[in-house]
Formats: sequence, C-alpha cells, structure tokens
Amino acid sequence: MRIGCAVLLGGLLFPSVSGAVEAHADVVAFVGAARHHIGQRVTIDHCHLVYTTEEEITCVGLLPGDSAGDVRMAGKLLIRVGAAESAGHRRALSQCAGGSLHQSCEVSVSGEVFDASRSFGLDEARVMGLREAAIHWPD
Repeated sequence: MRIGCAVLLGGLLFPSVSGAVEAHADVVAFVGAARHHIGQRVTIDHCHLVYTTEEEITCVGLLPGDSAGDVRMAGKLLIRVGAAESAGHRRALSQCAGGSLHQSCEVSVSGEVFDASRSFGLDEARVMGLREAAIHWPD
C-alpha cells in the first residue's frame, strides 16, 4: 500500500511531459520518491536547513509534532548550492550552521536531483540530493 501511494504521489507531483513547469513537492513526500527523479529539476518545500558547510547543506523533512510537541525527522536530502547562489549560501552559513531546527531556516530549495551516494563511498544506501541548487528564503 505504501509503495502504491508513493508511486501515485510521484505521478501527481512530477509531470512527465518534457518542458513541463518545474515540479513542487513537500520534502517529506519527496524523500522516498527522489531516486525516481534523478536528473530532473524540482523545488522542495518545507526544507529545514541544518549543518551548513562551505560544500553542502543538509535539508531535513519533519513530520508534524505529536501530542507532546515532539517532532520527528522524516528524511533528509543533501543540498549542493550552485555557484550563482552565493548570497543564499552565505545566509545559510550564518543562520543554519548547527543542528537546531530554527524557523528562520525553513525554506524552499530548487535544484537537479542526483544520487550523492558515491561521494560518501556508499553503494547500496541511497543518499539523494539536489545540485546546482538555489535557496528560496520566505522573506
């Protein structure tokens, strides 16, 4: 059932028509389907930026809080910011370098989906990401 929902969701979120408008998806919904969209440009919404470095940023998707107010991570993507996006990257470095989930670091990110597994020396485990990415700050 879960796989069927992911396939249906993927079909709804990512049109297969060439030249279609760049697809938007919530990071939580996208993480499970990302490997099916390698090479496509997408915009991921509700991306919480953490652990920003000069080379990359981690985008974390969060599930809604439970009755105690605790939130759980639903997945993560590696973000490699494009060279033309230096101002957004500098802002992320100044505001989102640690592991705290600051509201100011919840953004949308556009980029090309890629499999980042090899850069970590992984074969079977999938580390998906967006490259040549642009950060869209809410303000």
